[in-house]
Amino acid sequence: MKRNVVAAFALVLLCSSVAWGQPRNADGCYVGPGLAATLLFPYFEVDLGDPLGVGTLLSINNGGGGGELVRVVVWTDWAIPTLAFDIYLKPFDVETINVGDLFNGNIPSTGVGVDLSGVPGCTNDPPSHNNPALSNAEQEQMKADHTGQQGPIFTSCAGASHSDSIARGYITVDVVGQCGGIEAGTSGRPSITPVSSTYFNEGGGLPGVAVTANILWGDVVYVDANNKSAQGSEAVPIWANPARFVGTDRFTFYGRYSNWDGRDERVPLPTHWNQRFLNGGPFAGGADLIVWRDTGRSPFLLPCGSVPTPFPLKDSTFVSDLDGNGMTLAGDTHFPLATQRVSIDSLGLPFTFGWLQLKFDADNIGVGGSNQAWVQPSLNASGLYSANFNGTPVKFLCDADPTP
Repeated sequence: MKRNVVAAFALVLLCSSVAWGQPRNADGCYVGPGLAATLLFPYFEVDLGDPLGVGTLLSINNGGGGGELVRVVVWTDWAIPTLAFDIYLKPFDVETINVGDLFNGNIPSTGVGVDLSGVPGCTNDPPSHNNPALSNAEQEQMKADHTGQQGPIFTSCAGASHSDSIARGYITVDVVGQCGGIEAGTSGRPSITPVSSTYFNEGGGLPGVAVTANILWGDVVYVDANNKSAQGSEAVPIWANPARFVGTDRFTFYGRYSNWDGRDERVPLPTHWNQRFLNGGPFAGGADLIVWRDTGRSPFLLPCGSVPTPFPLKDSTFVSDLDGNGMTLAGDTHFPLATQRVSIDSLGLPFTFGWLQLKFDADNIGVGGSNQAWVQPSLNASGLYSANFNGTPVKFLCDADPTP
């Protein structure tokens, strides 16, 4: 397994693009490759029952010449944070993480020998520690949270149940100016995360945890040793632009957590996407869509067996063949969760080859009729080869008003 994972990871790194430097454009609202203040890893999957099953590898990279502190937050597919921890990145450093290690309590230990005494919080909660850093109960709680089950610490469920052993979710990484320590399980749900109203610096007027230095880039690799496949793509860069995104009533990436007051100052993601699909021929192994979605509001927990508002999230999906013959799919919950991998076969499309337009018009959340998303197609050729790449955005939220 180790040889397979390392080989796949090395192959994708060789084929993937490197950081393109600081993005610029006319109106300061940029979505695309570049260095960012926040990275979104839009989906992960880890088979907790089979070490040769699906897994996820990611890298967090410092594109600047100075040492940087970042905070990693792990979220369920109901957008509930379950784990938060800090990583210290040396100049031009690369930190690789096997997401499966996190579920075994092993958190990256960084910053050994670095004097962080002048950084708030780092004296008491440095990013260096002994592993496993999570107790057995905390490990079991994380596994339960990400498989939609009740764990040993909390009576509520934090994610959807898929009736399998695969842990699912997504990960965010923010450049920060202080240490928050490891938060999981027995210390309660993580509190030093973007959900907190004090996490961001509101227009420079209030002290916050996160800062606006655009220095991060990264990549993610999905590995399935049993089926001899691996797909990789760039992490999603979320650019901070304090001059462009400040003030109330504007969409920002984390705006749902602060009543859309602009305090996170990060560019929002697109809301409509076009994506071609190949679900046969050389890709007879199947085609999937990885879709991350903004829930439009802060998360909350309910007793197991209940589904919290606003789930299921709504969408409008149009499909066309390669000759332009199209139709809108019946139903409006094809991508109902905050993050998911959805098989093209499950959509019941009448075409083997064609394209989709995904419109994430979230009228059920009441935030102006649209919500941001990220789309990645994933193609598999029955263990011979596979591919993963980003979709094509066609509608943006940079000038939209989120107030109903």
